[in-house]
Amino acid sequence: MDPIVAPVTVLIPQPVGILRISGDSLWPLLESFFPGRDSPPQPRTATLLSFSVEGRPVDQVLLLFFPSPHSLTGEDVVEIHAHGNPHNLRFILSQIQKRGIRLAQPGEFSLRAYHNGKISLLKAESLHRMISAPTYSQFLAAHTSFSNPGTHPFSEIRNFFLETLARFYSWLDHPEEETGSFSSTKATLLSGINSLISMSTTHLTRYRKSRRYFSAYSVLLAGAPNSGKSSLFNRLLQENKAIVSPLPGTTRDLLEGRISYPFGDLLLLDSAGFRSSNDLIEGMGIAKARQTISRVDLLLWVASPEHPEDIPLSTRTPTLTLWNKADLSPPPFSLEPDFSVSARTRRGLASLLSHLRSRAESFYSDQSFSDPLLDSSRQAASLSGFSKALSKALIPLSTDAFDLALASIEEARLMLEDGMGMIPSEEIYDRVFTLFCLGK
Repeated sequence: MDPIVAPVTVLIPQPVGILRISGDSLWPLLESFFPGRDSPPQPRTATLLSFSVEGRPVDQVLLLFFPSPHSLTGEDVVEIHAHGNPHNLRFILSQIQKRGIRLAQPGEFSLRAYHNGKISLLKAESLHRMISAPTYSQFLAAHTSFSNPGTHPFSEIRNFFLETLARFYSWLDHPEEETGSFSSTKATLLSGINSLISMSTTHLTRYRKSRRYFSAYSVLLAGAPNSGKSSLFNRLLQENKAIVSPLPGTTRDLLEGRISYPFGDLLLLDSAGFRSSNDLIEGMGIAKARQTISRVDLLLWVASPEHPEDIPLSTRTPTLTLWNKADLSPPPFSLEPDFSVSARTRRGLASLLSHLRSRAESFYSDQSFSDPLLDSSRQAASLSGFSKALSKALIPLSTDAFDLALASIEEARLMLEDGMGMIPSEEIYDRVFTLFCLGK
């Protein structure tokens, strides 16, 4: 395959930036950058070298060489660890491309690893879930599937399915050699198929429950216009992310900000102020805010001296009431807020943030990610098709229509192999690997 290159690290100012290159017979393409070296450095050993262009030193780099086939992709792989100035990395990257080494597409390194038998499709999807996991516990769960593929739901189901399939074919080919009665053999097959359907349903249910609208513990700031939601949003994030203005209706769309903790992220959302509006765009923002209430883990209703009303709508979402602008006046007797704060003076914000952190930590500690989990919607679709095909086999098998049962069982086998990536399909490759980040 043609050689490819990509930055492994983001091109921002940082101590070290990494470029990764993969291809067949790489060193002849790269040796001119390292004058005096007519052979690659010792494999899998960091070597300090001077990267030069037309004999002019550009940077001192650490170079790692992984010869084929003992590498990430199964091809020759070279990693260049340079000083992390983004301009320096872009220059080095441009010089490498001038040697006929093209920029890689997202996920292309992992795709080559799959094609060269270094990883399975299931392992590739576990890798993607591991990299994009929003919490450390979810990272560990994905890592379990990645490092021990035998724990993956598909592996468990495939092993049980092969036993059932072998029993079915053995009975079809040699019914006279089967021990036991005809009815007991059929009962065993029906029981095996029902067990497979039940296993599939369990894994699909777990997968659907794990799917959330927001990937992190989510908190929505809502309230009337000019109640100080955006000021609170900025103070909690400690950055000026939302525009703050005395004009009502300034915030029109949903704004997102993250506070990262060791146990996971707290996703903070700022929304348009709740009111009746003839402005089309503002009205769309208000409607979006109302829809979001049912999707978040916690609603913070912000009241203020200008708008002392309690939350005007009923919701099943856990809700806290904040009295904002507490430096201007105390809350009215009709309102009993959970917190009194001031975005201007920061009064009460530390207590509020501590409470939100505690809720988020409790949320993540209550989540169980120890059970094996499907990695993608593609896998879920394949497992669902597998289960439906097996369900179609139950009736003909119970009525001794074995040809029809065989057709459905074969359909189930194809769905399972498709889900595991055992059936070559360029469409599957595109759907899986284009989701990966650049350089992976």
